[in-house]
Amino acid sequence: MAVDQFVTSNSVIALGSGELVNLAIAHLGSCLLAGKLENVTVVPACTTAAHEAAFHGVPLTTLEEARRVSLLLDQADQYDEAANAALKGIRAEPQQPELPRLRQAIGAAERVVLLAEAQDVVPRLGASLPVFIEAADWEEPAEALDDLFLGDAEIWRRPASGVANPRGGDNPYVSPEGHHIVDVRFYEGMRLLGEEASYGAIAAEVERIDGVVATGLLLGIAAAAVVADAKGGARVVQHTPAAAASSSSS
Repeated sequence: MAVDQFVTSNSVIALGSGELVNLAIAHLGSCLLAGKLENVTVVPACTTAAHEAAFHGVPLTTLEEARRVSLLLDQADQYDEAANAALKGIRAEPQQPELPRLRQAIGAAERVVLLAEAQDVVPRLGASLPVFIEAADWEEPAEALDDLFLGDAEIWRRPASGVANPRGGDNPYVSPEGHHIVDVRFYEGMRLLGEEASYGAIAAEVERIDGVVATGLLLGIAAAAVVADAKGGARVVQHTPAAAASSSSS
């Protein structure tokens, strides 16, 4: 549905990650092959999207080469429909998230459409919050996060593989760009200073910390969302995105 409703011929679109995005890429490739769409080029916002697009014969480009990006499709790990808010990058499998790259693509896109499974639509975001931090001096921002969420969450550095612990185990993950991922693991949903706070307030406090590169909290960016149910159906939710696609919007 996302491709049929939102992708048009003669356009450049950006693609994020997730099984629903992979299905959209496969359908896009079929539409191009059948001539239902023409001259659609993809900017991959993650390595998997690049591989999937190439496999299905969808032409690739880069943000630097593209004159404009009309649309970005990405799958939310959790989605708060009422707040137009989503969490991204919660899961390390099948691949680690590439949030800085996704953020760059979001900033270049004229329109963002989120995809979500029905079971991932929640009344309040409550899973862990992934935070990308500079790996060279990771302990200071991690300690600042620990202070910020003291009593509300635990701070765990994500491992490259194996069992996690607060310091990332024997093999902490380091992104190709030199970033660690620190997961803010909330005890009872997303809270700040012991109280339930707006997503915007939480994002603003996290982003003030030196060394923070990007977070998985996506606020006010979506013009629409496509929610897929277990029976193969889908519904479209229309949003009015914030004037600026900022992670600190609420």
